Amino acid sequence: MPPGNGDSPRELFLIDGNSLAYRAFFALPESISTSDGRPTNAIFGFASMLVKILTDYGQVPTVVVWDAGMSGRKDISPDYKAQRSTRPDLLKLQWPHLRPLVEAFGYRNISVEGFEADDVIAALTEQAKERGVPVMVVTGDRDAYQLVDDGVRIMSTSRGVTDTKVYDRDAVIERYGIPPELVPDFIGLKGDTSDNIPGVPGIGDKTAADLLQKFGDLEGVLSSVDKITGAKRKQNLIDHADNARMSKLLATMVRDVPLDIDLEVEFTRVPDRSNLRTVFRDWELRDPLRRLEEALEAAELETIPRPEDVDTITVKTGLARHPTDITRMKGEEIVVTLAAPEVPEGELIPREPMWRFAAYGGGNIALAGETDDPKLVIAALGDRPVIAHDAKQLGDVPQNLVFDTAVAGYLLDPARRGYPLDELAEERGIGADAGDELATYAVLIHELAKRQRPQIEERGVGDLMNQVELPLVHVLRECEKQGIKLDTKQLETVATRIRADVVTLEREIWDLAGEEFVIGSPQQLGAVLFEKLELSRKRRGKTGFSTDAKVLQAIRDEHPIIPKIERYRELSKLAQTYLDALPNWIGDDGRLHTTFEQTTAATGRLSSINPNLQNIPIRTETGREIRACFIPEPGNVLLSVDYNQVELRVLAHIANEQVLRDIFLRGEDVHTETASAVFDLPPDQLDVGMRSKAKMVNYGIVYGLSAFGLADRLQIPQDEAKAFIDRYLERFPAVAQFMKDAVTQAKEHGYVSTLLGRRRQIPEIRASNWQVRSLGERLAVNTVIQGTAADIIKIAMVNCHRALAKAGLKTRTILQIHDELLFEGPPEEMEQATEIVSREMIGAAQLDPPLTVNAGVGDNWLSAK
Repeated sequence: MPPGNGDSPRELFLIDGNSLAYRAFFALPESISTSDGRPTNAIFGFASMLVKILTDYGQVPTVVVWDAGMSGRKDISPDYKAQRSTRPDLLKLQWPHLRPLVEAFGYRNISVEGFEADDVIAALTEQAKERGVPVMVVTGDRDAYQLVDDGVRIMSTSRGVTDTKVYDRDAVIERYGIPPELVPDFIGLKGDTSDNIPGVPGIGDKTAADLLQKFGDLEGVLSSVDKITGAKRKQNLIDHADNARMSKLLATMVRDVPLDIDLEVEFTRVPDRSNLRTVFRDWELRDPLRRLEEALEAAELETIPRPEDVDTITVKTGLARHPTDITRMKGEEIVVTLAAPEVPEGELIPREPMWRFAAYGGGNIALAGETDDPKLVIAALGDRPVIAHDAKQLGDVPQNLVFDTAVAGYLLDPARRGYPLDELAEERGIGADAGDELATYAVLIHELAKRQRPQIEERGVGDLMNQVELPLVHVLRECEKQGIKLDTKQLETVATRIRADVVTLEREIWDLAGEEFVIGSPQQLGAVLFEKLELSRKRRGKTGFSTDAKVLQAIRDEHPIIPKIERYRELSKLAQTYLDALPNWIGDDGRLHTTFEQTTAATGRLSSINPNLQNIPIRTETGREIRACFIPEPGNVLLSVDYNQVELRVLAHIANEQVLRDIFLRGEDVHTETASAVFDLPPDQLDVGMRSKAKMVNYGIVYGLSAFGLADRLQIPQDEAKAFIDRYLERFPAVAQFMKDAVTQAKEHGYVSTLLGRRRQIPEIRASNWQVRSLGERLAVNTVIQGTAADIIKIAMVNCHRALAKAGLKTRTILQIHDELLFEGPPEEMEQATEIVSREMIGAAQLDPPLTVNAGVGDNWLSAK
């Protein structure tokens, strides 16, 4: 008897590999992939199930069985499983990696030529029963319930990948109303559409169970037709008796499959834990890996140098001798970590807090302590090479930042939700003994960087890292520190008027509705619009008919209440997001200090938070009023310089579209000229609507707009939108070819790249679902254009920062807003600053057609724009 605990042998797990793999593939989104674009939804689901078994049952002997034939069933019925389509392409890519995954767990893969997995499992079950070994069969197939017996259970995955239910004999009877041994008879009567087993027409689960309960088995049913009620049912049983017998035969498992397996050996297998973790990390199975580590109990990660023998000192403002202790640090590169003191929730950090810090030089921690001035630590590093994780959070970015593990994580996998140090390190097998947190983090960063560096080079983003992203860390931090001044009195004036307008609109909306209601409630608004006013219902949501912006736009002309609701929403949002919130973010220096997020957008774009200054509208009158509230310090002015249609110029360059390129080179209005080309009319015969459509398509191409999306935005029929896009692509054939090429690259490689080599994985492109695949195609086109434009503005920021400093000017970059850079400085510098900034922004990329910029100087952001 195989080894077990006491007198009870361990349960043998028999897994139907094909069943589990298909269920995992179809249960999980096809967009799940690794950072280099390899699809993993089936691998993820399969691994998750194996981890669940390990978690719930411990290290149990397990055999995974695979199909290798039809067990002769095709000879019985040529139609058996004939309806099944070929294996989906995304599953084909993952299939070869499933067996190695099983082996990494220490489990056995088995298949027997000519036989289905079900039959091999049945034969293994019989062998185990003869030796007194309990069995758990893991499958999503219903015919496997016939195996249930004393000591044999079924773990059904029919409800999902890891949402399982275990069936013993009583559970089978409770579910189907019949004992396990009658499952083949049951399927003989009702059939099984998944396997193309016909059964008897008109007989479902309940009828089949009732008949078997009354007459014993299939033959009992067929020989008692005269006792069965219902003329149609009786005739079907007579006419399809042979089909019923054939169906039962097809559903009956073969239990005498020739096997070459020694169950004793299966009970001795153990996983290669190191290899198992390597496989999980290679496929970036982060959540399954976390649960795997918990199941294995001991992390067994590669141990990094222990942060011991820490020299503890105190650095205080003005004591310059202490920072010189950094010169005692060993190694060529230094890692620095800083942390503010823990402060109870709701309380402010003291104005002069003591910051804890640690620095690591590759051997031992050489400096650790606390200071009320982190700048001393940064300054003491001088020009020594420094590695950090999210260097901006240090407060002052080290002068010679040579690597940032958070930025590296972003470049390697831009679609992640975040880049916490612990997570990135654990995925690469790096663990640390417990100790001083900051000291441990310093060592973790050092070891993580050693593993990320070759990956960065292998991915071809080394230049992007060193020449763009790392220098940009300095620029962004300087922008954050500079901040921008807000005219709070003017803002309050705008806010007072807007609040009054909101109250007026609320009353007008109530008057038109004939009742008071909460306008911000979709349910109450929907009841007024669609039940009381009986306006057109466009789209149903989870809680009723939708009242979103697109729906309101579509029914705008049906009732005067709609434009007022749209205006009410616009003003309410502006009031909440900016007018009420912005004053709360003003610092002690009277300026707003936004935080730039460098590692958030998959396209490479920057964003800002606390507060978000990138989404202040410029096209609405109220948005312009808000921008006018951003001002320089007394004695200074603001300089705004933004790119002129940078994304369309990038499109013309990358697509090598001569028609579009010539429009820019002639200095013509690109939207007017596009409309002229598409409608085949001279510019002076175009109306405003034609130019608007051309503008929408121009930018729609950049953003991957579909005919459906264009129709929705322009409120025109979808066939008209499609015809317009088709005419556009006929006039600009190189753009059409570029779009095809971008999609092809994404399909072949799983990712697309910008001009500078920034990669974005597009797992959606390989999805079988049309909507998901269409999204992937739009993302492929969009990312190449938007990502390249994002790279260009980043290069411009770095170059402008350096050039202004080199010229010795006081003018500084204070904001980046999409394609615009905002600067502040003395008025006497503006002519020179404008020349420098314009030169550097135009020179950020050599495009054909060339980049151009618009520049303006003013006493507030609006007038500078």
